[in-house]
Amino acid sequence: MADFDLIIRGGRVVDGTGLPSFVGDIAVKDGRVAKVDGLKGATGQRELDARGLIVAPGVIDLHTHYDAQLFFDPYCTISGWHGVTSVVIGNCGFGFAPVRPEDRERAMLRMTRNEAIEYDVMASTMPWDWVSFPEFLDSLERQPLGVNVTSLCPIAPLMLWVLGESRRYEEPTADEVKEMQHLLHVAMDAGACGFSIQKLGFDSVQPDFDGGPMPTDVMSDDLILAFADVLRERDEGWIQITYAPFEVEKVNLAASVVGDTTMKFIEELAERAQRPVLHNVIIPIADAPEIYLGAMQWLADAQGRGLRIYGQGDHVRNWFQLTYEHFNLWDSAPAWKECFLGTDEEKLEHLADPKLRQRMIDEEP
Repeated sequence: MADFDLIIRGGRVVDGTGLPSFVGDIAVKDGRVAKVDGLKGATGQRELDARGLIVAPGVIDLHTHYDAQLFFDPYCTISGWHGVTSVVIGNCGFGFAPVRPEDRERAMLRMTRNEAIEYDVMASTMPWDWVSFPEFLDSLERQPLGVNVTSLCPIAPLMLWVLGESRRYEEPTADEVKEMQHLLHVAMDAGACGFSIQKLGFDSVQPDFDGGPMPTDVMSDDLILAFADVLRERDEGWIQITYAPFEVEKVNLAASVVGDTTMKFIEELAERAQRPVLHNVIIPIADAPEIYLGAMQWLADAQGRGLRIYGQGDHVRNWFQLTYEHFNLWDSAPAWKECFLGTDEEKLEHLADPKLRQRMIDEEP
């Protein structure tokens, strides 16, 4: 009888503790790492030759928008190629459930602009064999997934389900708030790991298909706190939030890339929910590379006061491929938005207008 279920031999082990990597063997038994090194005389029911390869814990990617891609790329390329074994979908309040059949096209169009997912790809690969959030999770279960997947409950489709497209920027009534809370309960009962929201104001940098804000961008703080009450009642789940209220908060080098208004509300949210809150995003800035230190200090101070607030960092160099067909990250600048909405012919006409070009220069997005 073999000593272990699996032995991985000769790989370069990166164990995640911060220690230097080393070449060695790893034994697995009952789904867990049972022993590291000292396995020359041991036997495994299965043995893998990992010479020349890296052996490391799988990476959990907490912030993805693979909600549609999972249906045409179950390995979540290219994340799966780089060691990601688990992904969280449903971030920023964006998603595809609950969605009524008559609203499916609009839901897909919303994501073409917001997350640059091709409409034709979504329309030809998403089975749309769901209406409710639980049915969406059931559909994912039927896919031949190559990664582990958990989903937040995105609040935008939940708001649209209750308010409809025509009222997507209106404040819900008390009864409608209760209905939204009930839908969040239903999603959590089905397996959602929490809820997600983006609130970036009317000039959101991640807008809707028509260039306007997403429904959550202009929702009230009171409504966000009403969703927090659901998690507090259940004593489970966590919150992912990208929050910057209507005013553009100026960067204060002495304090934080996170503005005072944002910090105060995130703290209130964590206190109200009594659950973990993931704040997006902790970043350096080209002309202020150490600005993230202020945000890190705020997180440490909040945690010292018992608030479970965590930050997620953006640690890659951003790059953009600018085409007339797809680009949306200058939408907070009205002149730039005007130039990049409409047909190709309209965009070229706008870009040839010297007054509009000067407005674009003045805005400096």
